[in-house]
Amino acid sequence: MMIQLEIFMNKFVVVLIVLSFSMAGCTAEDEPTIKFNGTEYRDPEPVPDFNLTDQNGNNVSLSDYRGKVVVVAFIFTSCPDVCPAIEHTLNFVDYKLPDHGIENDIQMLSITIDPARDTVETLKNYTDMNAFDWPHLTSSNPDDLVQVWNDWNVVVDNDHVYADHSSHDHGSHDSHDDGNESSNETGDGHDGHSDHSDHSNDSGQNETAESDTEYSVGHSTVTFILDQDGNKKVAWSGYDWDSDLFLEDLVTMVYG
Repeated sequence: MMIQLEIFMNKFVVVLIVLSFSMAGCTAEDEPTIKFNGTEYRDPEPVPDFNLTDQNGNNVSLSDYRGKVVVVAFIFTSCPDVCPAIEHTLNFVDYKLPDHGIENDIQMLSITIDPARDTVETLKNYTDMNAFDWPHLTSSNPDDLVQVWNDWNVVVDNDHVYADHSSHDHGSHDSHDDGNESSNETGDGHDGHSDHSDHSNDSGQNETAESDTEYSVGHSTVTFILDQDGNKKVAWSGYDWDSDLFLEDLVTMVYG
């Protein structure tokens, strides 16, 4: 009798172990997977802090917005096409944030790639004219911006950078394009943006504005979404992306 009871108990234990593994497998399979419409970084990439000046003359640091989802775009005010498209799309997204209850969870920042022309006064006129109410950032020291571009792997054709600031030759800026923008991404970009895999070159989406003075500007076009800890989480290449899909990514970042 004791032997039969022992055999029964052993079988019972085996059944419990099998059931526990089965239930664990089902739980893992049923866990929801967060998906983004833009290109997600496999490993969220931290970016260094910066200290720049906005259109109102205020000092602005990236760390000021720790705890918020931060959108960072690189633009210049004299751009004839690409930058206005990005800016007005972001303005529409900003307008729609209250519909999702996330207006206090999102911060947008636009950083110039043309400090010689994009002074505080220029940015003030530009944002007032277009009703852009988020910080647009520049610096009186162009080296500050060159460092930011390097930190973000943003490629800038910047022979113009020191045009109004220095008489000596600094040479052209190398954005330290070490492949991080492509090697750190999933490659699962949304439809129509399979070129997200190479943000350093932006798949030819380089914008250039001819000036009525002495230079033009070209740069790669990537808009970044940072998580609440200040890490690059999602990137959007180009400028003709869907504002609703971008907004979905922001909602996912806040509530996901």
